[in-house]
Amino acid sequence: PLIRGTVDTEATITSTGSSTGALLGAVSASQRVWAVLHVLTAGGTSTPTITVKVQSDDNSGFTSPTDRITFTAATAKGGQFSSAVGAITDTYWRATWTVSGTSPSFQTRIIIGIY
Repeated sequence: PLIRGTVDTEATITSTGSSTGALLGAVSASQRVWAVLHVLTAGGTSTPTITVKVQSDDNSGFTSPTDRITFTAATAKGGQFSSAVGAITDTYWRATWTVSGTSPSFQTRIIIGIY
């Protein structure tokens, strides 16, 4: 199905970090949270790698985040699409990433939606 999502991250990522997060709502038992990772460019030396996760929490400060989706580590440009089943009562969502390698640089788009 066509899934309406929100662009969570649109950036060139060079170090480990996370997005601010957004209030997207809860996921009912009949829904899924969907996420797309686009790596538009990948650069660096010594095998630059980015591993992206989608997390949820019940508050905007992400004081107790739960990992919901973990993408396969990316080392080159490409895309991935994944989902997690509901019910999930958390209403805030964000992406986090771990970056390794020497001088890594990944131009990314991360999109999260509920359907």
